[in-house]
Amino acid sequence: MLRAVAAAPVRLVRDIVGPTAVIAAGTMGAGAVASFLLAGAWFRYELLWVVLCMLPVFVVSVDTASRIGACNPDEGMFALICKRITPGLAWALLLVNVPVHLLIVMGQLSVMSSVVASTLGLPAASSGAGGALLTDMTLSLVIAVAILWLVFSRGFDRMQNVMTVMMVLMFFCFLLVAFRGFSEWRDILAGMVPAVPEDLPVPGTETARSSVASITAMVGSAIAPAALLGMPYLAADSGVDPHGLKKAFRRAVVNLGLIFGAYAIFVVIAGGFALYPLAHHASLADVSEASQVLHGVFPERLAFLGPIVFSVGVFMAALTTLVVAAQVTAYFMLDTVGRQWRFAADNKAYHAIVVVLVLGAALLAPHWSFPALLKVVLLMGINVLVIPLVFVILLYLANSRKVMHDVPTEWWRNAILGVGLLLSLVLAAQKFPDYMAALFS
Repeated sequence: MLRAVAAAPVRLVRDIVGPTAVIAAGTMGAGAVASFLLAGAWFRYELLWVVLCMLPVFVVSVDTASRIGACNPDEGMFALICKRITPGLAWALLLVNVPVHLLIVMGQLSVMSSVVASTLGLPAASSGAGGALLTDMTLSLVIAVAILWLVFSRGFDRMQNVMTVMMVLMFFCFLLVAFRGFSEWRDILAGMVPAVPEDLPVPGTETARSSVASITAMVGSAIAPAALLGMPYLAADSGVDPHGLKKAFRRAVVNLGLIFGAYAIFVVIAGGFALYPLAHHASLADVSEASQVLHGVFPERLAFLGPIVFSVGVFMAALTTLVVAAQVTAYFMLDTVGRQWRFAADNKAYHAIVVVLVLGAALLAPHWSFPALLKVVLLMGINVLVIPLVFVILLYLANSRKVMHDVPTEWWRNAILGVGLLLSLVLAAQKFPDYMAALFS
């Protein structure tokens, strides 16, 4: 009886949201939480319009990638690129995506290590304290080994219930903070009108928080190459039927549009309401500081739960994103060379790639000296530099009869994908020099 009652919330969420809840949860990972929360902390509500503008592109682009996979269940995305466009393009994408995904996995591991260190009161590697780097490396390796065990023992599947509950808990915590922020509804509505605020100087330094960089990170955290290139594999594995594409699109609108959109808006409002008023809001960049966003959510006697809930929620979000990034990297590599790419117990090549990627990231992550959340924000910006090419591929394949067979691509779908392409080109052109300088200086 008690077990049934405890499982009821999870069943309810699954029944309402459906399979695309995994996509929404994976997208709202540590990078997205960081991007939207810091956008609110730095610029209050002035960037809310970014969420509204990117949602149609997000929903349609993900759904289009899913349609490609549904119409080609026996061929992966990279195999289609090799066959229908050119092998050179597939290899170029692979050479770009593999190192970027390595950096993404490093970023997620850094966030997770930072969460554990702050929760246990351990010194961060960036503090320079004696033994801090060794502690960070040990934490990264322990977390990496635990993740690999979860994935290969299928424990990760069993973790879906816990992740779902934690994501719902985080959603309602941000919702509670956002409700308090609704008292500033006039400023919130003003933030829905497109406008680029001035850059925010960081006191005591010569740097500034760039509003354009925040916009780039927000867009890149949702409309990511890994999601669009990996979606056909996930659709093929889930057995999506071409005859059920209309129903799948309606569910994508609800799950990816309404649910993800509401989540993103609540996170921005929570950051703007709870963090922006802080005197040092321009300096916020790590997990322990950002956890102040839940201050005042719980009753005074339970106030200590705020940072804990935030930290555990970010940890779970990072875990989801890390596993997805590692898995799609294996998909891409094996599919490009014509090997079996499906996740199966006897696919040793798949297992080897995931192990090398996760353990390699665990060894390298402690040596990359960016604050954990800020590191992930920068990585989301890298995604924007790759995404224009992915939009071109989606447009080409979605309008190819040899790929889509008898499934037509609507004019409005092409129009929205075209808008996404133009937006990604503008952002990439503006931020390419800054991101290269920030990452490799």
